[in-house]
Amino acid sequence: MNSPIHPIEKIKEKSKEKKEDIRRIVVRRKDDMLTALEKNWRDWALRPLTALLWKMRIRANHITIAGFFFIALAIWMYAAGYPFSYQFALLAAIAVSDAVDGPQARNNDDVTVLGTWMDHLRDASLMVWASYLIYVYHLLSGELIIIIWVLELLLMWASVKGFLIRYLETLSRPEGERQELMEQFSLDNLQASVIGRLEFFCWTSGYGFLFLSLFFPSAGLVMVGQALIILEIIFSALNIADAYQRPLSAPPSANW
Repeated sequence: MNSPIHPIEKIKEKSKEKKEDIRRIVVRRKDDMLTALEKNWRDWALRPLTALLWKMRIRANHITIAGFFFIALAIWMYAAGYPFSYQFALLAAIAVSDAVDGPQARNNDDVTVLGTWMDHLRDASLMVWASYLIYVYHLLSGELIIIIWVLELLLMWASVKGFLIRYLETLSRPEGERQELMEQFSLDNLQASVIGRLEFFCWTSGYGFLFLSLFFPSAGLVMVGQALIILEIIFSALNIADAYQRPLSAPPSANW
């Protein structure tokens, strides 16, 4: 006769099943080869750091939240009249948090729906503040910044529209199935494609070169920065086209 399973063991088993479901959702997405290679390389390169942070009980969501704190601190320092060097250091720290939180989550089986949404919100907040600084220091024309933000708003609307459609489709479903569908959408449809990663790389690099020109005045730095921003606009338009054509993820009952 089998002995009854202890309640704590049931909880542990349920947690393992939940993590496995999340892993399968993330792996199921048909990322192209370049995106998969970039993720795997970054996860491998940062594995020693992510292992150390995990031992220190620092989760991926903690790193993402730190990014929000740095943004708030940057705004306060700007209002208080601190030199631009403080802004640059904080922007660099936010960029580092964006580079580390993903590998921290994947390397430690700590991918969560909350973390996925917070990561996108942190990136959007960073873009808002950095764009404001770019405008204040006259590093790009107002027209280019408007174009960047119109494209970003269209991309944000594509994600929100998909979320609302999926949510409305699940209203008639049982609560547990509804939650599973929403988790699947968040972990699957919000994953960045290779075009999205190129867009974000060109944006961060372009703004980085433009900010560096404040420390080292050079027409070359400005030209490289502006060229990267033009590429960012192109990739952003391609990303929008891909987002509007991409089908919503299949329900979790489908074969993975």
